[in-house]
Amino acid sequence: MTDVVISFDWAPRIGGAHLWMYEVYKRWPAPVSVLTIRPADEPVLRRRQEEVDRLSHGSLSVHRQALPVVDIDAKSLSCWARFALNARVAGKIAGKGQRTFHCVRAFPEGFVGVLRKRLDGDRTRLITYAHGEEILVARSSRLLSWMARQAYACSDAVIANSENTRGLVMALCPQARVHVIHPGVDATAFEIPEQERLAFRKRLPWRVGTVVISTVARMERRKNQAAVIAAVAELSREGLQVGYICAGDGEERSALEALAHEYAIEDRVCFPGAVSDDEKRLVIAASDIFAMPSVRAGEMIEGFGIVFLEAAAAGVPAISGSSGGQSEAVVHDRTGLVVDGQDPRQVREALRRLALRAEERNEMGARARSWALEHDWCAVRDRTVAVTRSIGSSGN
Repeated sequence: MTDVVISFDWAPRIGGAHLWMYEVYKRWPAPVSVLTIRPADEPVLRRRQEEVDRLSHGSLSVHRQALPVVDIDAKSLSCWARFALNARVAGKIAGKGQRTFHCVRAFPEGFVGVLRKRLDGDRTRLITYAHGEEILVARSSRLLSWMARQAYACSDAVIANSENTRGLVMALCPQARVHVIHPGVDATAFEIPEQERLAFRKRLPWRVGTVVISTVARMERRKNQAAVIAAVAELSREGLQVGYICAGDGEERSALEALAHEYAIEDRVCFPGAVSDDEKRLVIAASDIFAMPSVRAGEMIEGFGIVFLEAAAAGVPAISGSSGGQSEAVVHDRTGLVVDGQDPRQVREALRRLALRAEERNEMGARARSWALEHDWCAVRDRTVAVTRSIGSSGN
C-alpha cells in the first residue's frame, strides 16, 4: 500500500491544518510521499523551500510537482485542466498497486483525490480531512459546496478535527463516514527549563509578581485579541498587576496597537511581532494565562485550536472562545475556561478569576499538562493509522 499526502500548501508556509498533516505523517509507519505545488518563482521563498526539503522529515518525501489551483471557476477550462494534471501527477507518484490518498481538505486537494478514485476504482482509498472553516466557505458557493460534497461522499473516511466540524460535514454530506481525531502537540517541546522561563520574565517591562497573559496568533479579527486588550485595560484600572504579551502579526496589528494607545495601557501590553517557534514556546511557557477567546468572523471559525494544546503542554491554563471546536481543545473548569468571546464581560471575568487565583491556575495548569500528553502527536498518529487500517477499498 502506497500513501500519498496531497497538500498544495507545505513548509515553509504552513498553518495549523498543514502542521497537523506534517506531524502525523512524518511519524507514519511506512514511507509517505507529499504532493505539493511547484517551487516558488520568488527567489527568497524558493531558497527557503530548498532548505526545508534538504532536512530530514521522518517518513516524508516531498514532491513539488503540482500546479496551484487558486481560482476555482466552473467556466474555466484551465482550472479543470489543472485538476486533471494534478490527478495524473498524483497517480504517477503513487505508482502501481494499492494506494491511499490523504487530502488536507475537501477542495482543492480533495477533488484531486476524487478524480483519482474515480479513475482507479477499488485499488485506491481516499481520506479527506475537515477543519471547519473551509466548510463554511463552501456553503457560500454552489460550486464549492458541490466539490466538498463530492470529496466527503467519495472518501472512505473523513477525519474531522472536532465534533463541531463533524456536524458541519454531516450537514453538508449526510452519507460521509466521519471520524473525529483531535490534532496534537509535541508535549516535550514545551518543557522549558525553569531558569529559561524565569530569565524571560525578568526581561519583561513589568515588576515581579505581575500576572502575565499571552496570545500567540495571527492578528486577525477572529482571534479576538481586542477583547483581551479591553479586559487588560479594565483590570489595570482596578489595580490588578497584569501584563499582556500580544505576539504575532497580521492585518489587525495596527488596530490593536491603536486600541492599546486609546486605553492608555501601552505600558501593560507588549507587541513583539511575529515570533519563531522557539520564541513562541518560551512566551507561552513564561505566561501565567494563555488567552485567545476566538469568535466567528465571516466564514472563519476556530475549528479546534492546536495552540490551546500547546499552552496545555506548557502547563498554562487557557481561555478560549465557545465558537467552533475550541471547547474541545480547552476543557472548561479543568484545563482552562471557555467563554463567549463576543461578550466582553465574560472575557474580563475569566481573566480576573485566573489572575486572582494563583492556586487554581496551578491546578488547571497541571491538569492541562496531562490533557496535552493524551494528545501527543504519536498518539494522534496511532489513531489515524487505526482509521486507515479499518477502512476497505469500497470502490465509491
